[in-house]
Amino acid sequence: MGANVSFALPFPIDLPDHIGGFAAPLVIAFDIGLALLVALLLLFIQRTVRVGQHLHSASREGRKLSQTPEPTPLTSFRRNGVPGDPLNVRVVATEAQLGAAFASAGWYRADEITLITALRISIDSLLARKYGTAPVSNLYLFGRRQDIAFEQPGSSVRERDHVRFWKAPLPKSKNQRPLWIGGATKDIRVALSPRTHMPTHLIAPDVDTERDFLVEDLSATGWVVGVSHERGFGHAIQRDNGDGGRYYSDGTVAVLSLANVYAAPIAAQVRGSLAARFVKLVLGPLLRPRLPAEGRERADRVQAERAASSSRLKKPGG
Repeated sequence: MGANVSFALPFPIDLPDHIGGFAAPLVIAFDIGLALLVALLLLFIQRTVRVGQHLHSASREGRKLSQTPEPTPLTSFRRNGVPGDPLNVRVVATEAQLGAAFASAGWYRADEITLITALRISIDSLLARKYGTAPVSNLYLFGRRQDIAFEQPGSSVRERDHVRFWKAPLPKSKNQRPLWIGGATKDIRVALSPRTHMPTHLIAPDVDTERDFLVEDLSATGWVVGVSHERGFGHAIQRDNGDGGRYYSDGTVAVLSLANVYAAPIAAQVRGSLAARFVKLVLGPLLRPRLPAEGRERADRVQAERAASSSRLKKPGG
């Protein structure tokens, strides 16, 4: 009996010519391995769909309890109604202005959670690969999940700077622009949640550094024409974000006003480095002369301070 046996088993794909003469046991093993891989992938997809359905059902409590009467609440809520991350940033701007400012700062809009994006972030987390527009988990405020989220990716999907925003149900400001209430935090690693036993991002406990980094990064674009701080909690705090992560803060909230100049609605949909580079290198220089002098002067000061000192914030935790 010769060692080489011609391949005669049915197979779902055409094999390359140099594999066609492999021994039957090797081909059978390859066939079985491929079948197992497909079965595992189907099981993973099925589990992901079931988890998504379960999370949607479980989020009813979070939506209900997040319908706070407070006009400017201080924490978001998780799907089970437990207080989540701190809300440490407020921005007066249109959605397009908000998107243009973040795109100019090199931040991308996060993808929505779908089966495909959930699969991708799961695989990229396991392999420590980059995913610059990875979706953020849903937190709740005013009875709904975040309206918009931006992120600045790190070395892999396991770490990133990000902020969730909700449009406040308040009368618009005097110049008819909405108020966006946001929670800026930094993801530092992926771990299993002690409550859901599902993979989740853990945040850096020093949330003030992330708040200040966001303010500095937006200020460097020229879009910020006013910055103030409100009391928020009114005192220093140490709290649990409801998913196994603790954070501490001085309790204050940064309030920003962006330049009230026209920005195309497409600016709110900048996803990925290519679109961000277009905004930063093409649209940015066209818009900059239209930005108010106070915004451009603030940007010049921030950029000069960053250039003069390596101790500037630049990248929290970096």
